[in-house]
Amino acid sequence: TIGEPYLVLIFANTRDRVEALSEYLKGQGLKVAMIHGGMKPRERKQVMKRIKNLDFQFVVATDLAARGIDIQGVSDVINDDIPTEDLEFFIHRVGRTGRNGMSGTSITLYSPDEEKAVEELEDMGIHFKPKALKNGEIVDSYDRNRRKTHRKKHDKLDPTMIGMIKKKKKKIKPGYKRRIKNTIARKDEMDRRVVKREEARAKRKQRKNSSSRYQ
Repeated sequence: TIGEPYLVLIFANTRDRVEALSEYLKGQGLKVAMIHGGMKPRERKQVMKRIKNLDFQFVVATDLAARGIDIQGVSDVINDDIPTEDLEFFIHRVGRTGRNGMSGTSITLYSPDEEKAVEELEDMGIHFKPKALKNGEIVDSYDRNRRKTHRKKHDKLDPTMIGMIKKKKKKIKPGYKRRIKNTIARKDEMDRRVVKREEARAKRKQRKNSSSRYQ
């Protein structure tokens, strides 16, 4: 395993894809929440409460459902695909990590037919670092078609890495991807975050036990 991410936010373009990815990740034994437009307000509120309580390590969401929702402590953002409606959604996606002076990682999976969208994002000032997935690990790659210079327009967009991993052109079910938790790079602050998370859980458990004794 290459590190344990603190909180991963995974974006997909459709509700069906969100549900499929969520089921796949749950099948791998991961703690997963999903947010999409088909959820009732009460259900979404309950999910958000559990996310804030650190009950999940992975959150899978659509762009529209995630707009206006503030999720703190996102260490990694994974784009299952590139937004088809509006590329500005991509800016909002990767801007979810690396906040408040913390480091963050953003990984984008793309297929050859999304090459034009990638070029448009580069024209918007997004700098990609080509990566490849080998034996469950993300490694450096070299893509001759990637341009070396880009215009920088989004100064606030500063995650540690915006990785770009090619997908096969043929549409494949979620199972084709190796376990996502084995593909996320370890960051210097990760151990500290994990410890902080465990301490928060221990405090909640202690408060719960204390209140039970006085009831």
